[in-house]
Amino acid sequence: MDEGLLRYPDVLAYLRQLARDPAFGRVQYVTELGGTLRAAVIGRGRARLAIVEALGFVPPEFDVVLVVGPERSLAAALGRMPAHRAHALALPTSTGRLRRAIDEALLAVEAILQSRVADQLVEVGLALNRERDPRRVLELIVRHARAITGADAGSIYVVEDDGATLRFRVAHNDSVAADLRDHTLPVSDASVVGACVRTGQIINLEDMYSETGRTALGRAFVHDRSFDERFGYQTRSLLTVPMRAPEGQVIGAVQLINAKDGRHPLAWPADFGRRTRPFSAADERVCLALATQGAVALENANLYAEVQALFEGFVRASVTAIEQRDPTTSGHSQRVADLTVALAKAVDRSDGPLAEVKFSTDDLREIEVAGLLHDFGKVGVREHVLVKAKKLFDWELTLVEERLDHLRTAARLRLAERELVALRTGTIDVEAARRAFTAELLQIERWREVVRRANEPALLPEAVEAEIHEVAAARSHTPDKVLRILDDAHLTALRIARGSLTEHERSEVQNHVRHTFEFLRQIPWGQRLRRVPEIAGMHHEYMDGSGYPRGAAAAAIPIQARMMTVADIFDALTAADRPYKKAVPVEMALDILHAEARAGKLDRVVLDVFVGARVYDRLDLSGGRK
Repeated sequence: MDEGLLRYPDVLAYLRQLARDPAFGRVQYVTELGGTLRAAVIGRGRARLAIVEALGFVPPEFDVVLVVGPERSLAAALGRMPAHRAHALALPTSTGRLRRAIDEALLAVEAILQSRVADQLVEVGLALNRERDPRRVLELIVRHARAITGADAGSIYVVEDDGATLRFRVAHNDSVAADLRDHTLPVSDASVVGACVRTGQIINLEDMYSETGRTALGRAFVHDRSFDERFGYQTRSLLTVPMRAPEGQVIGAVQLINAKDGRHPLAWPADFGRRTRPFSAADERVCLALATQGAVALENANLYAEVQALFEGFVRASVTAIEQRDPTTSGHSQRVADLTVALAKAVDRSDGPLAEVKFSTDDLREIEVAGLLHDFGKVGVREHVLVKAKKLFDWELTLVEERLDHLRTAARLRLAERELVALRTGTIDVEAARRAFTAELLQIERWREVVRRANEPALLPEAVEAEIHEVAAARSHTPDKVLRILDDAHLTALRIARGSLTEHERSEVQNHVRHTFEFLRQIPWGQRLRRVPEIAGMHHEYMDGSGYPRGAAAAAIPIQARMMTVADIFDALTAADRPYKKAVPVEMALDILHAEARAGKLDRVVLDVFVGARVYDRLDLSGGRK
């Protein structure tokens, strides 16, 4: 029997003979500085088989290792190797047994690689199923496609402009750094990726630097070397795979560059010829599977993004609807949302009583949406009540003013009649009549001023309240009826001690919270935003049960609503856009909040975090807010 291979150098010499056959695979040799061979690595497709000497040097990168050497040293050598990735062949041996050992080891490599690819495809599928960000989907596709195929670089182009344009969206490259995110090109046969998208076919080019190596689809592609020359790179092997959506249309393309041996960058010009290889048929299948998975995931992510955009549009449109009905509070919803989210983040970081309270990204989004929509129920409040700036509505004040003007006119008519009688008969003291007329006009104007002063939403002085009763008691007599300056409803409104709303109107405005809850609970918010109606619908509840609309006890008020209550009151106090009140300085607003907390209405711990973290600094406190 042929036992011609006695030592490890004989094995390496035999490998040199086998490597003359291109079908055998690529053989790389690891040498010492002096040129002595230390190991060999056979590359066949993505498979890497290291052939090493027992107890000798082992290359850092391999899939399976074949250890050759005297039988007495094999056991010790195998003990240093991963058991499932090590094969052994005792020396001396024949060339036939070495060839069989190499083939069996390469079959083992293929099995390992197939198992690894299957695991990676499952991992990719799970990852893509979880991902909702379209860019992250593309990043995952490129990363895993490169890892499985051993590509040095990879990129994804996405179809835009109704199929006319390709945009360079994601790019990875181990060897050079380049940012081509703004790069676009037309969908046409002028480029490899354009031809791939237009035809929907895989294009696998073996070597863009050779005439025959860049031929596919019955044509030779022109290689634009401007990128290579700019970055000192060489685009050799090139695999471009269409991303086909479930409906059949091509929505993009995955392009992999330079399948290579080893994971190290292609650092030197010689590396591009020595370490790169064509992409295999197996690489095509894997990349196509990834591209198909990616297309489905990208479509789902885009659909999710569209739904999110639709939802955002709905929320913003709702806020606009609120603010158009009550322009005096424009910006209030956004400010309350911002303040409450900032307060939630401060609570999340706090120690002490709230140390266990934590808010996830979804929780913060839920709080933000509730803040934006907390006043949506105002669409159910009559607009003239919602925007009522004074105690009397404009038309009511106009009616009172007209009645006072009528008194002036009547007084002038009486004076004119007396002057006429005096002119005809001389029985009336004209000067006395004129003095009485002047006194009557002064009285009417005094009543007008009383009404105007009482109409302001500020605190009603006792003297003005007494004078209002005087005006309400005044009557104007005509031949057919008696006129009142103030109706009972006018008197009730003008006697409001503070603010501009009657009890009935206040109850109507307060009902906006109930309307908010009833409206929001009709919407299928899903698991992540399920508490939006509850949070928004309880932002006027107080810890002592005196809030509205439910008069809920403290234990029933979620901390998100407690935070929103603080934010809502602070913004209402410091807002400069309310026609019925002036902006309160920040320090005074904080004093009012502390007083409310001492009275048992606000959560003291939440307020302490609000003040301690200076959450209110998120607002623009310039101008009227200072």
